Formats: sequence, C-alpha cells, structure tokens
Amino acid sequence: MKKPEHRWQTRLHVAMPAPGHPGGPWAEDPRAERVALQFRDGRSLTATLGLDHQRVEAAALADPDLVHAVSCWLVARGVRELALYDDRDHAVAVRSFDLSELASPVGGARRVITLAPSNAELVDALGAFDRVFACEDSSDTPAEVARCERLGPDLAPDLDRVAALDPELVVSSLTVPGMERIVTGLRARGVPQLVSAPRSVAEVLADLERLGAAMDVDPARAVAAMNAELDALGANPRPTPARVYLEWWPRPMFTPGRLCFSNELIALGGGANVFGDRPGASLEITARELCDADPDVAFVSWCGVAAHKLDPASVGRREGLAELRVVREGRIFALDERYSGRPGPRMLETSRRIRAALERG
Repeated sequence: MKKPEHRWQTRLHVAMPAPGHPGGPWAEDPRAERVALQFRDGRSLTATLGLDHQRVEAAALADPDLVHAVSCWLVARGVRELALYDDRDHAVAVRSFDLSELASPVGGARRVITLAPSNAELVDALGAFDRVFACEDSSDTPAEVARCERLGPDLAPDLDRVAALDPELVVSSLTVPGMERIVTGLRARGVPQLVSAPRSVAEVLADLERLGAAMDVDPARAVAAMNAELDALGANPRPTPARVYLEWWPRPMFTPGRLCFSNELIALGGGANVFGDRPGASLEITARELCDADPDVAFVSWCGVAAHKLDPASVGRREGLAELRVVREGRIFALDERYSGRPGPRMLETSRRIRAALERG
C-alpha cells in the first residue's frame, strides 16, 4: 500500500504538505511546515504549523474539526500546548489540552482493533486480547495476533477497511509524526477510538487505566506488575549517570528529544540522554552535533528493524563519525526496538538492557 501523502483529513478538508520551510517566526523550528487545506467545496486555504506557534487562514475555522487536527499534529511531535492564531492575529486556541479531548471511546467495548504494536500489548497486559480481531501489520505480541486480520502498516492502515469492520473501539496512537492522519481519519469516519501518546512510564500506566475503563476490564494486575518492575529498577541507582545517545534512525539520524518517554527509560537504566534538553519528542541531528555531544555509550534501535539486523558498527562508517569516542572505544550496542520503541507494558526491558550494557564497562 502506498504511504498517504496528506497530513490529516477531516470531514470537510484534507491537509496536504506545501513545499519549503515557512521561515519567519518559524525559522528556528526545524519541525515547522506549511500545509494546504483542500476543502471539498474547492477552496484551498493555508495553515502554518510549528511546535510553539500555529497560524491558519480565518476562513478555515468554519471547519469544526480544524483545532482537533492541529492538536493531533502537535501531539505526534510531543507537544500538548496549542498556540493557534488566525491570519488576523486573533487567538483561536491558546491552551494546554488533554488526550481525552482527541478521542471518543465507549465503555464495555468487546470488538476491538489495535493500530500500533504497543497498543496490542496494552490490551494483552489487561488479559483481554481475545477481544482484538484486527490490527496493523507489525504487531507481533501476543502470539494470538496470528489470528487477527491485518490492516496495513502502522503509518498507513486501511481506514476504510477499519470503518467497514465496525469495531466498538479502535486503540490508535500519536507517538510519531504521520499518525495524525490516522486519528483524524478515524474521527472523520465516525469510528470510536482511544488515543495513546505516552511521554513517560506514568502515562503508560494511565493508558492501562483508560483502556481498562473503555473495555470494562480491571487494570490493577497490569498496573501492579509495571510498578513492581519500576521499584526493582530504582532500587540500585547508578551513582553517576552515563551520557547516552539513542538512535532511532540512521540516515538521517533521529534521536529522542526532551518530550519523549525514552529519557525516563535511559535514566532508569543508569544514563542520561545527551539530547534530552532539545525540544520535541523526536529530532534530526547531524554528525557534528553528535560529535559535540560526545556520549559515553550509544545504542542503535532503528524503528521497524529486527534486532538481528541492527548494525552498531555502521555508525563509524558514516561521514564525520569515525573519530567519535564511542566508535573508537567500541561502545555502541544494539537495542531491540520492540522494547525501546514501544511505549507499553514491555518498555522497561529497555532499561534493564541499557543497565546491562553499562555494567559490561
């Protein structure tokens, strides 16, 4: 299936990327972008989006779902603060918001679809995976996913098929850019959903609570299991945290920023993210920036790449990184993204593996 090009869709318009960085007030925001809002009545209006500031042509506000769509775009980049203005500089929505505003779950759901591997694992942790009958392609846990209908990749599931299956609940995500098209697309089709976008272990625990409420399942056992793991990890903290580089993608290089759950996993493992002071949940970095950060240890954990295919040595073969200290000292390790990249009940395995690597010296 071809990856969709649009940023989001509502019942009244589709948002398509426009060429070029917007500049101006967004010049210092590498994630900023301009989108063309193509309305069904033939109008084409403009919105400019950044992590700290968003602007839209006033005429586009006739769509009651526009604020929801912009909110989804922000959450997928780690932000939950709206600063939306129209082209006359009138404030449209300037406030914090909660994930509950973006979803429409129903209680007692028994026919469930999950649209991210971490969401399938959340349902499984609740002991309710027998209610899941369809999921996206990359879910591999629990073993019962083998009986589920597959709906396409996690960034481009077949939403028309999802709607046709008439689920009582879809568990969707806004953990990475691109997922906003899924959440808005489900809303446009009137599909009930619960949206997950945790930025910490505490928010994963809250997801278990929210999902338990939507399915009328007691989450106490799953919550207690994660809390016990947290207690064990916190029992013997490392005296001096190691400076850690975690790589989500190699070309271009992407790593977690300040608003990502990875910072807590690294800290529980005895480290500190060398890019943990940067804005957003995920950021692109250069070889020069990585050399300047000079981490003590590095982990490659590429999204969607099986553990046995990870190649830590490839870091040193990239231009500008041969002299990186972790390359010279051989302190780059593979880290299975099934744990580090999935904000769900198995994520704490990441911390255990980071700690084991640090203890090897």
